[in-house]
Amino acid sequence: MKKSYIRINLILAGIIAGIMLYSGIFSPEKADPPIPCFVTVITGHTCPGCGLSRSFSAMIRGEFKEAMIYNINGPKIFLFFFSQFFLRILISLSISKISRLHSWIWITDVAISILLFGWAFWGLMLWKF
Repeated sequence: MKKSYIRINLILAGIIAGIMLYSGIFSPEKADPPIPCFVTVITGHTCPGCGLSRSFSAMIRGEFKEAMIYNINGPKIFLFFFSQFFLRILISLSISKISRLHSWIWITDVAISILLFGWAFWGLMLWKF
């Protein structure tokens, strides 16, 4: 179970690194993001996730005010992913040094992640069509 837990943490860290890399490559000033919002394409209306890519890109560049203009929820969601990236790596390194995976470790990890997720995504969860 310990090896699987480490593997899952490292896969998640890799996915988050990919999101950060994607955000760093594309300029937030571009009006045509490489991946369009499917909700906007289908309905013609913006959704609470519109502007998140540009917001993340601005956050990577240290442009915090601009990030909030692109999407008010963007900085909180970015901080969630940023903290999860380092949490996944730190937990993997810590677990690799112990003899067995104690249940309190993964329970604490899950609880912290759920709390951070709720804090970051609360604004999106309240959105209605």
